[in-house]
Amino acid sequence: MSKKTLTVLMLGLVAVFLLSSAGCVSKKRYKTLEQQNAQQLAQANARIDDLVQKNDALDKSLKDSQAALTGAQAETKKLAADAASLNGQIAALEAQKVELDKALAAGKETEVSYQKKLRSLNGSIAALKKKVTEMESQIAAKDAEIASLQRTEASLKAAAEEQDKKMAALSADKDALTAQLDKTAAGKKQTTLILGVLLALAVLLAIIGFVRKRSAAA
Repeated sequence: MSKKTLTVLMLGLVAVFLLSSAGCVSKKRYKTLEQQNAQQLAQANARIDDLVQKNDALDKSLKDSQAALTGAQAETKKLAADAASLNGQIAALEAQKVELDKALAAGKETEVSYQKKLRSLNGSIAALKKKVTEMESQIAAKDAEIASLQRTEASLKAAAEEQDKKMAALSADKDALTAQLDKTAAGKKQTTLILGVLLALAVLLAIIGFVRKRSAAA
């Protein structure tokens, strides 16, 4: 075998070796990128799952708070209606006292009868006023409860909106990572194809060079 033929073969082998080495390096680099992207994607999915659970808990808390708020408002409305009814009864009793005073002045009621009826009316009015006072105290307590529930509702809504923003950002990151992973896989396939073609071409050129040298020698 001549030195020229040997040189051509050596160059072909070197080309094959370099292309193979480049292929190994590229495969290793793409594998590393794939692993990194897959790890980041898994982390994004884990964070999204965590946010979904937190959102579910927030939704439940918000629904419970809204249900409690609706119940408290209904109770306040009923208490206010009952208090208004009692005040109406008190007004009616006060009107009876006025009529009783008129009857006494007109001589239609004796002093004894007047005092007896007046004590009864005053007792009924005092009892009703006591109930009204109790109801007003309950209404004040319910108003404070409603205010607290409204603050809780506002806080939960704000937290839910913040969670939605985080979810949207994570979903965008996940989409970007997925696209990057697909791009990396496509680049890997393209690089492998190109290296394969170049490798085949280098081998083919080495064979052609070898054949030509032999033909020239003959």
